[in-house]
Amino acid sequence: MPAPERLAAVATVLCLYPRRHRDVLAGWLASVSAQRRIGEGVGAAGEAIVFRDARGRACWRLHLLPDSDFLAWDLAVVGLPAAEAQRSRGRLARALRGWLGGGWNAQALRLQLASDPAGRRILVADASEPSALGLEHARRIAAAEGATLRTGPDTCCCMARRAASDLSNAPAPASR
Repeated sequence: MPAPERLAAVATVLCLYPRRHRDVLAGWLASVSAQRRIGEGVGAAGEAIVFRDARGRACWRLHLLPDSDFLAWDLAVVGLPAAEAQRSRGRLARALRGWLGGGWNAQALRLQLASDPAGRRILVADASEPSALGLEHARRIAAAEGATLRTGPDTCCCMARRAASDLSNAPAPASR
């Protein structure tokens, strides 16, 4: 798993998270493993980190954007195993999953570090406005992934800070 410090150094990313999660960081908090995914036809920014929960389900995905710190990204993914090839999803299957309440949201985030009351370093996030090129990449990635891209001032990540605060009351995971 990438350390929070390594992810925060990347700064701006496109985060994909399941619609069932109320908060963009819920997948990070639930993740127990991570894999690196390269290519797979999601445009020029076809590199991602896929996080999985204890049941092996993808629960959080971070995509590299032109606005990201590429050197920090390389340090964050070093040593991660390669993700399995993803099966192609048809438009009908994505639409049906979205209609049934499944599917993914996508949002550009600026990852940062904060300290909880116990002094542990935790990951927090704020909505980010990527460059025009970054936004175009985010649109392509979201479309290819069947995700709904959230943009604009109404996409505040206040809940992400609350989730980080809630984490401070829980014991620190051994793997992070």
